[in-house]
Amino acid sequence: MGWDDSIGALNSACLASFGRLITYRPTAGAPVELRGILQTGVQLEGRAPGVYAVLFLQATDLPAGAGLGDAVEIGLDSYKVFEMESDAAGGLKLALRKE
Repeated sequence: MGWDDSIGALNSACLASFGRLITYRPTAGAPVELRGILQTGVQLEGRAPGVYAVLFLQATDLPAGAGLGDAVEIGLDSYKVFEMESDAAGGLKLALRKE
């Protein structure tokens, strides 16, 4: 098993153990439920004051056309996606701003 495959397996195991259900609402298309690991209370450098969070998930779980400006609902909280960063093993980190 190569490095990327090993990291991909680790990503999947972490999401299965620590992930929670979220609703991803793309600006175009139907919402989807998927698993993600949420980190709240993060301070994002160079950003205006606000409440930010980072969400980790598998890129393949997102609907086609997912991108910046989409909404993410986690429990009673709603966030907007303003940054996306992928890794070589299929993981995706979304930077979110609470609405």
